[in-house]
Amino acid sequence: PSAGRDVESADFEPANEVEQRLMAAVREGSTNSFLSTLLLARVLVPVAPTSRPGALPGDEGFAWQTEQLDGEPYVVVYTSPERVADHRGESVESVEIKFVQLIRKWPDPSWSFAVNPGSPIGAKLPGAQVVALANWADEVGLRDDADAEHAESDATGADQPGASAPPPEEPAPPTMMQKVVPPEHLDYYLERGYDRVGGFVHRVSEVAHLTTPAKLVAALGLDYAGSPFRRDADEVYVLRWPAHRPSLYRIPYGGPTEEAMRAMDGWVIERAPFRGNGFAPGDSGDVIAEFKVDSVRLPHGAQLYRIRSDGTEQLVATLDSDGPVWRQVGEE
Repeated sequence: PSAGRDVESADFEPANEVEQRLMAAVREGSTNSFLSTLLLARVLVPVAPTSRPGALPGDEGFAWQTEQLDGEPYVVVYTSPERVADHRGESVESVEIKFVQLIRKWPDPSWSFAVNPGSPIGAKLPGAQVVALANWADEVGLRDDADAEHAESDATGADQPGASAPPPEEPAPPTMMQKVVPPEHLDYYLERGYDRVGGFVHRVSEVAHLTTPAKLVAALGLDYAGSPFRRDADEVYVLRWPAHRPSLYRIPYGGPTEEAMRAMDGWVIERAPFRGNGFAPGDSGDVIAEFKVDSVRLPHGAQLYRIRSDGTEQLVATLDSDGPVWRQVGEE
């Protein structure tokens, strides 16, 4: 999006934690950080006078309000009442909704989107990109509370007498996950048969292009103070396994402080560079969904790989859960 280009930011005062993060993204010139922050934010959506009281976008009776910007229709939203006052100069009736929920209800691809117009944390997106962003959020598992409630309601309704059950679908294969293993943990796996994994993990499909230690460390934000990982390392080890119970892999909403955690409606407090917005805190420009899992047992067949600085990777060992023991390649 075109972000933060409307006005100078010298006298700008963020009204909340979300606006502080948006401002930081603008100063860094990071579109990825801006979008990932916005995806988890709650926004104020002005409503048309004919809208049914209490209705949210997507509800029956909700009436969208648009503005003409640059001669085009825009749905304009704000991240605080202060930004509403800055742009509108008056109080307007609005509803609060998660941004990720708003874009899933986008009414018309020909309508563009604007957030905080006229401010340093303003941005615009064409309608087609809003729809694409909503599809991407679905793909990486960014669900909102309303989606979960709707899914639960659908499941309950299917159990009612007379309800017709949908035809069974072929189960999708489990998602492959990956975790970078600290060097000091390597012997626990290979020598002691350790068969658990925990902490921050990522989908293999989203990190497969990170083919060197430097790329992994940069994209996943692993070079924090005191980190055992180095960008100039000759090699790094990663675990890969199928996640048979996806509900155990939660999006770690939160932040580095209790205040930041509350601002994100989250549940995790971790030291910086943790952002708590559902994405790895890297500085490479990659947008990678991040998940957190408590200590879980790895399944039979989980694999340990070595990734070298020349871009090659090698299977080192496979987990035999009968031991448990890690069968190293070439071992009888």
